[in-house]
Amino acid sequence: MDPKYREIEKYIEQLILTGKILPGDKLPSENSLAKKFNTTRMTVRKAFDELESIGLITKVQGVGTFVSEINVFAHKRVGLLINNKRIMYGAVNFLSSVGTKMFSLQKGVNEKEEEKALDDLLSKEIDGLIIEPSEYSIRNKLLKELIKSRFPIVFVDRNIPLDDDIPTVMTDNFAGGRLLARHMKKSHRVDSALFVTAEELTISSVEERYKGISKELGYSPHIVRIDRIDGDYSPLVNEVQLRNAKCVFFCNDMLAVRGLFYLVEGGFRIPEDISVTGFDDEYVSSITRPKLTTVKQDLTKIGEVGASVLMSIIKGEKVKSRYLVGVELVVRESCGCPSEE
Repeated sequence: MDPKYREIEKYIEQLILTGKILPGDKLPSENSLAKKFNTTRMTVRKAFDELESIGLITKVQGVGTFVSEINVFAHKRVGLLINNKRIMYGAVNFLSSVGTKMFSLQKGVNEKEEEKALDDLLSKEIDGLIIEPSEYSIRNKLLKELIKSRFPIVFVDRNIPLDDDIPTVMTDNFAGGRLLARHMKKSHRVDSALFVTAEELTISSVEERYKGISKELGYSPHIVRIDRIDGDYSPLVNEVQLRNAKCVFFCNDMLAVRGLFYLVEGGFRIPEDISVTGFDDEYVSSITRPKLTTVKQDLTKIGEVGASVLMSIIKGEKVKSRYLVGVELVVRESCGCPSEE
């Protein structure tokens, strides 16, 4: 439990952040605040001293205490646990524009590393967190505690089954899946397909892409699970042969690029024998042979919107639980079409 002076600090910060008192406005008197919080004037004075030390308020001898003419966000600290560089760029770009201090750490490759990174960020006394969650985030005890305490958190790129109320900013993955499947069904009459992923369908982005593809095709493609992007792709080659698949929908471009290699090594011609699609429109998708048909998503915008939503939460404003960023189909050679580029 916070000491009483910290309660008063937070109360005044919220009044300022929500615009209930504006730069230049006079604060309630020490006496009135002492009465409101059932404490002494000395405790209120300590809270004022703390707020003045960071520049939020200004004392004028014999007149009173006023809100400083400053950007209140300049004294906020935000933690970033984001691996995607384009999402990170968008978040940093927005937070820099409002003068907010940032602390960024890599999430790590397992739940223990992610939990340590989160613990390190919390030691910086951050006021909010933007995180790109993953499968192991589901088991992150520290993250669960933060969510339970209603700490300001925004998920970017995907959601995980921890709390449906956590605001999430992500690509419209369902629409992206439908765009890919509609093109393959209409232009290439695909009647048998596989869906390849390195993550479980409990990850919202994976689930939504799969659902969008299934909805448009009218059936659910068989799922091939690869342990990791640089893992063993032999199950894919076996399933293509076993099911006589005509198209492989890879969950992302990095999987697709490696999958292309293994399919060619397995004796398949792309796209003559089998079509291949990705998702993300990473740079590498435009230089593979053949070039990769994919879905373009605006990851920078996801970062920017995520940061904006977090600032709204910190201000005490009501926000939505989901923000979707639009997508665009990019047709290239791997599906059997001439490249549009």
